Amino acid sequence: MAHIDLDTFGITEGINEMIVTTYQGWSPNAAPMGIIRKNDELLVRLFKGSTTYSNVMAERMLVANLVYDPVLFVRTTFGDINDSEFDVFTHDERHFSVLKDAVCWAVFECTDIKETSEALVAKLKPLHARMNQQVFKSVNRGFNLLIESCVHATRYELTKDEKYMRLIKAYSCTVNKCGGKPEKQAMKLLLDHLGENK
Repeated sequence: MAHIDLDTFGITEGINEMIVTTYQGWSPNAAPMGIIRKNDELLVRLFKGSTTYSNVMAERMLVANLVYDPVLFVRTTFGDINDSEFDVFTHDERHFSVLKDAVCWAVFECTDIKETSEALVAKLKPLHARMNQQVFKSVNRGFNLLIESCVHATRYELTKDEKYMRLIKAYSCTVNKCGGKPEKQAMKLLLDHLGENK
């Protein structure tokens, strides 16, 4: 197992919102995902029916990409991105898809997989990591609430429960007040996708 300083790669205690990429030898896939850290143990929970779930079941690998682009979070929440937005990285004769725009990324092997009727939970064993750029970012309420809105949007699409839409609309006010141009653009894209910008 590779020694990776998790803090250096932005993976801190709690749930870390990252964009996970997987690859099965054809088109790569990207989706926002929570990487859970408890002390130095990492876990991921993947819901059945997703491409990420299928790829992890087949390959037992994933890449966690640290990204600060709010538009990319929205785009990967609701659909595929262009193959040109990925790089393919080879390590120990295995191929991994990584995001070109990631600040950094880490390759993980998924171990001790446990399945429930709805999801799988796997431990993550670090294999390799790369720092692409060193970025110092302050906490931005707009960015944080945009990420939370993406989570609620997926729940809304699954359940059609209006409480999620009410939360997204409330968060959009703060995003438009506290966020920068990228956060505002991402929130507009999110609301357009949900049919709420009329």
